[in-house]
Order: sequence, then C-alpha cells, then structure tokens
Amino acid sequence: MGVDTELLLTFLTVMETGSISAAARALHRSQPAITERLQKLTHAVGEPLYVRAGGGIHLTPGGEALLPSARKLRHIAQEFDDIVVRRQRLREGLLRIVATNTVASYFLSHYLVAFRARYPDIDVHMRGGVIDWREISVPDWDLFFLEGGLDLEELPSYYAVSPWLQDEILTVFPENHPLLLREELAWRDLLAYPIVWRERYSGIRRTMERVFAEAGLVPRQSIEVTGVEAVGTAVSAGLGIGFITAAALRRHTEWKVVGRRIPAPTGIRWTLYMASPQPTHQSHTIRAFVAFMGDAAERLGSPASAHIDGGQ
Repeated sequence: MGVDTELLLTFLTVMETGSISAAARALHRSQPAITERLQKLTHAVGEPLYVRAGGGIHLTPGGEALLPSARKLRHIAQEFDDIVVRRQRLREGLLRIVATNTVASYFLSHYLVAFRARYPDIDVHMRGGVIDWREISVPDWDLFFLEGGLDLEELPSYYAVSPWLQDEILTVFPENHPLLLREELAWRDLLAYPIVWRERYSGIRRTMERVFAEAGLVPRQSIEVTGVEAVGTAVSAGLGIGFITAAALRRHTEWKVVGRRIPAPTGIRWTLYMASPQPTHQSHTIRAFVAFMGDAAERLGSPASAHIDGGQ
C-alpha cells in the first residue's frame, strides 16, 4: 500500500524546521494536525521514525532512510506545481493544427504569426496541405481547419465543427477571354471552354461540382491540377477557366487573370470551418487560441476590386 505523499512532505518539514510547532507554522496547520500526520506515517512504515530528545527531534535509522526520497518527492511536487502554473499562464504549451493547403496558405498563417507574437512560449505545430483527411491520425492533433464541402470523419464525440470564416469563390478567366465581353454570365456559358479543376478532394472543387449539378450541368473535366497556385498559373497561361477563392486572388497580383462573380452580383459564398474540442475538453493553450480567433470573420477583408471585373 502506498504512503500518502502529504505525510512524507509533512515529515520532511518537521525534520528541516526542527520541531512540530515550527512545521505547523510553515504549513499553516495546527500542531495536533501535524502530530496526527507523523503518527499515520509511522504506522504506515511500521517502525519508529524519530524520537524526542533535549527539546528537539532526532531521526531514527528508519527516519534517515526516508529523507532522500522525501526530498525527491518535494522536488517533483514543486516541479509539477511549476508546470501547472506555467501552462495556466500560457508560458508553455503545444498547439497542434491541421489544415488544407488553401486554409493554411491564405487564411490561417497570419493569425498564427499574431498568436505566436502574443504567446511566444507556446509551440505551434501545423500540418498544411492535407488533401485526404484519411491520411492523418486524428488523436495526434488538436484543431482542424476545413474547407466548405469537406467532411472530417471519426472526430471524437467531444469535438464540435463550427463556421470560422467566410470568403467567396470567384470564376477566373485569362485576360482578354471572350466571355469577359459579356455583361452577365451564367454557368452554362462556361461549358464551351476548357475548365481547370482542383484535385478531387479540394473543397473548392466539391463546392463547384455541386453548383453545376444543382444547375443540371455536366462540365468537361478538361484539366486537373493540385493546389490553388497551380490553378492560377494554368488560367493565367490561357489553359482554361478556373475557380479560386478571393483571398488567393488578392495575394497573387502577378496572375494575368480576371475574376467574375457568377451569378452576379452575389457570387458564391464559401465557408471555412474549425473543428475544436468542447470547452470542458480544451487545454489552456487551445482555449487561448480559440478565444484569439473569436471574431476572425469580421477581420477578413473583401476581395480586391482590381482582380474583379468592374462589370460584375
């Protein structure tokens, strides 16, 4: 049967202060309470640990044998308390994040930079570029950032998926594309031209495939590339029409493309989601990050007008 650690630490305090009364003052306990703890420890060990002599306390061989372990125990307890305090004050911690390529590159990065600036003692591990969520081990991560149209299976029951940010999906054309001469465009108008598609697990692709299906249209699967940058480069080169989040279009001013909202004037809204543990299951680090990200939707700017055809 194990010995109550409080008994050992009380015993150590008595030995170091030299008396029960001094130990009682140091531990903010009554002398009878200290005496009771010493008696319980003696009973648990099964032999005398100290004797009273000359107004003080002297250790027996049994008591001497306990001192090194009691000191180690105190060191571990102090180390434990220090860890708890540092984590509570966000002086240490680990945040493990998984995100798709688009979310990691165009939405999440600057928030992580700001978070690390505020909490420099917290380590942030992020894995971006996740295409197929089956490739990751869910228990190894804390937070998951998903694109609209993507489902993350096998989340623990205490996780919740909630909207995080909204953006829009723009249809992008090479400069001087003939469709740009029209004041209004419909999805059917795109079918006569090659379309550059994202990879099959992309949230943007799945969203656009659903849009075409709801319109009763079957677009040609002309070109497939991986990543938003590849779509922008392909469209800029004139290989076809593509679909890109407005945040990416704002970033890449070097692309020779023009974005249009279809259908005008509202276009397609696109929601990004965050999967996080319920509050009762959040670490101090996760709780701080979720609070930090709280009103991120309001901080997201609108698409730059220079990239969107003024006719729309």
